[in-house]
Amino acid sequence: MPWVIWVVAASFYSYEFFVRVSPSVMVADLMRNFRVDAEAIGTLSALYYYAYAMLQIPVGAMLDNYGIRRLLFFAALSVALGNVLLAATHKFWVAEISRVLMGVGSAFSFVGCLKLAANWFPQRQFAFLVGLTNMVGVLGAIGAEAPLAYAFHRFGWHMTLWSMGIIGSLLALLISLVIRDNPQFIGCLACCPKKSTQEHDFWEGFKYIIRCRRNWLVALYGGLMVAPVSAFTELWSVPFFTQVHHFSNIAAAGLSSLMFLGIAVGGPVHTYLSGKIHRRKPILWVGTIGALVCLSFLLYVNFTSIVLAEVTLFLFGFFISSMLLVFALNVEMHATWANGIVIGFTNTFVMLGGTVFQPLVGLVLDQLWQGEMQGNVQVFSAHAYRIALSLTILSLVGALCVLKFIRETYCQQGSD
Repeated sequence: MPWVIWVVAASFYSYEFFVRVSPSVMVADLMRNFRVDAEAIGTLSALYYYAYAMLQIPVGAMLDNYGIRRLLFFAALSVALGNVLLAATHKFWVAEISRVLMGVGSAFSFVGCLKLAANWFPQRQFAFLVGLTNMVGVLGAIGAEAPLAYAFHRFGWHMTLWSMGIIGSLLALLISLVIRDNPQFIGCLACCPKKSTQEHDFWEGFKYIIRCRRNWLVALYGGLMVAPVSAFTELWSVPFFTQVHHFSNIAAAGLSSLMFLGIAVGGPVHTYLSGKIHRRKPILWVGTIGALVCLSFLLYVNFTSIVLAEVTLFLFGFFISSMLLVFALNVEMHATWANGIVIGFTNTFVMLGGTVFQPLVGLVLDQLWQGEMQGNVQVFSAHAYRIALSLTILSLVGALCVLKFIRETYCQQGSD
């Protein structure tokens, strides 16, 4: 039963990840349909992250108070409605509302899945389940690259978005039928984690978390690590590969999917190895440096071999996925009663990378635009893309600086 429940919850996370990444393969369509520039498209995509990030801390308390199954049901419907609105409108302000609805619903997916994992599985399996959950989620992102690009080409982006809305509605129904909040709901207490004997309300927990400097460092590191994924992989990578390396839209999306494949493989590997060596930071050091080297190669080197590009893209995703350990790090620094708020706090900063860097890259692209148009869509030079995406390199350098000040937990649960 724990695995069945986890699979359904993780499927919703995979679906919302699919929706999150989908703008990367329809940048040109969105710019043409709404007659807007790159900064506006970056802002439209980032609205998802604004809504997602702002809700992360309240989501933990809401899941505790109103039930995981109930909220995940309405969350899936919200994401589905967002897709339907985007498919049906030609007004940019309605499109912005649709992305907010997607972000609001998606805000419950990852935290909800992790809370179900905490309720149904032993504590020692939590870090591994974080990696496994991310792997399933990233499979959705892979589907949002080449397969989604093909669907747009074959059926049109309006029909494809309508289909995505229908899938979300069916997933909401499955959540309602299958998910149960904890083992007590079916009379099985064998997997139920021990509860704290001391009760804590939301505001007490919130003040407890934000006063801890260690939480801020870990969360900031997570946000800086995710920024390249949000700004490059989830939005600007397909336009970058089509313009700079002259790939077709479908081929560029296929290349981008290799990054997500690397993330899918790397997440469970990093969390498993970290548990085996009882250390978090060595894995984070290797992952951050490896991601920095790979991303630098992707942005500044002209590929002479498609195979070399594919391998580098996969390795970038593999190394960047080490950041998943930030959730285990912050959870381990405190007593178990604070898990929900800690996860929400950490995920807030993780998602802030997208809110800042997606529109920022678009803004720099607009500043470097030389006036070239193709089919009512702005065309940017290779130089402009490399300059704008250099912001993601600076983000990884910042992550390395922050990592130096993060304390090792040795995979031990704290009690403070």
